[in-house]
Amino acid sequence: MAAHRSLLLFLLPLLASALLRNASAITLSSRLIHRFSDEAKTLKASRGTAGDSKWLARWPQRNSMDYYHLLVHSDFQRQKMKLGGAAPSRNRRFQFLFPSEGSNTASFGNDFGWLHYTWIDIGTPNVSFLVALDTGSDLLWVPCDCLQCAPLSATHYSTLDRDLNEYSLAGSSTSKHVSCSHELCTAGPDCKGPKQPCPYTIEYLSENTSSSGLLVEDILHLVAGGTDVSNNSIRAPVIVGCGMRQSGGYLDGIAPDGLMGLGLGKISVPSFLAKAGLITNSFSMCVDEEGSGRIFFGDQGPSTQQSTSFLPSNGNYETYIVGVEACCIGNSCLKQTNFRALVDSGTSFTFLPEEVYDKIVVEFDKRVNVTITSYEGSPWKYCYKTSSQDLVKVPSVTLMFLENNSFVVHDPIFPMYGNQGLDGICLAIQPADGDIGTIGQNFMTGYRTVFDRENMKLGWSRSKCQDLGDSMRMPLTPSPKGTPPIPLPTTEQQRTPGGFAPAVAGRAPPKASAASSQSRFCLLRWLALLVSFHIVFVF
Repeated sequence: MAAHRSLLLFLLPLLASALLRNASAITLSSRLIHRFSDEAKTLKASRGTAGDSKWLARWPQRNSMDYYHLLVHSDFQRQKMKLGGAAPSRNRRFQFLFPSEGSNTASFGNDFGWLHYTWIDIGTPNVSFLVALDTGSDLLWVPCDCLQCAPLSATHYSTLDRDLNEYSLAGSSTSKHVSCSHELCTAGPDCKGPKQPCPYTIEYLSENTSSSGLLVEDILHLVAGGTDVSNNSIRAPVIVGCGMRQSGGYLDGIAPDGLMGLGLGKISVPSFLAKAGLITNSFSMCVDEEGSGRIFFGDQGPSTQQSTSFLPSNGNYETYIVGVEACCIGNSCLKQTNFRALVDSGTSFTFLPEEVYDKIVVEFDKRVNVTITSYEGSPWKYCYKTSSQDLVKVPSVTLMFLENNSFVVHDPIFPMYGNQGLDGICLAIQPADGDIGTIGQNFMTGYRTVFDRENMKLGWSRSKCQDLGDSMRMPLTPSPKGTPPIPLPTTEQQRTPGGFAPAVAGRAPPKASAASSQSRFCLLRWLALLVSFHIVFVF
């Protein structure tokens, strides 16, 4: 055997040399045969195996729907091979993920601090939590082994149809402590030894509002959406704050069942999902006019969306900050109205730097066709008396970004109700302390807002917040017909950015230095053009 190998090694160079010397006289060729061509069918028939006979029986007719379906299915199989093929789900990348209880989000108005919430499941067995969604902070925390937590009984809240839950370290078989030696433990002097459970304390911008406890690792239950998803249940390991003690607004109805930080920090849920390779490093939130919406992890938005880049702070990307080039009221774009702003779903209304705010409200006031007024307890200065919102000529508010990308605020006003119904409207913008503004939820209404962390861009497109895939509806009790509108947030709640909404956990925003069936068929035809290049080589 060794002699044969030696002879082969001796002959191969000689053969290669001979081929090179005669290259000009030799032409190597192959025939390219489409996988579903008549020639490919004849080739398969010549093999005569039982498997080939079954395949020939369902050979697709060219340009038929089955023909395109098979081509597309083959494409998906090739994509799965590139992403890890038949590897376990933890190595697969999905088109998008959403919480196991559904992609729906909802606002409960003043009862829950005007934030958007969604139900999530954590642990084994899984326990449900109604968490606030906050792009201005990083940590996911829930009430846990409580020493000081908000009431969890549904009787305390007029909009819930089930009790809220408390997480228990001992109650989940998949929970484990995060030690002080863990790279994401930042407790510092509060850690007495490397094996000690890692404590955490997060102080929010809201006065005396905080959450503290221990960091644990457990399972977040998700559902995979998109094409070619068979087993769509995903168990994703994440770090959770076991919130034993809450204070401030968290004892008064804001996020009583926890908060999901969606920021850029390594400890946030989107960071864990992207690092595990489950999704593209992006997610979207959509808020509609009725106070409901959607959240999808992995969503990078439609190709038609507008976008702008996130800006670093001191050389690092720490929060979702964008640069507004100018503000426009109606068809008038105002000079010296450029500013930087934090895009924060955890702040319900919008705050602008004072100099920019002054220019905007003066121009807005000039263009409104009703009388200015004031409302006791209103946090907003520019309010207008009217009994019918349809009669008010409300000028548009537009934020301009680089490359002429524009963000038209769908509804910049807030309706004010009295005993007889609608009594007036207010421009729902306030002046901010410092030169960093906050784009809050009210400006995001009517948009699918994409936080593309992979490309460090904010994307937006008008949307009615339809589902991107199969998802369940949130089990929320609808308001009975004829109920009064959601009450106005209190003055105290509106006093500062994040006054009732957690803006940036543990850190303040940094200061600036100065389809139809026809369309589906067209999609299949388009994909068919791509997969026509998948070939069979016949020598």
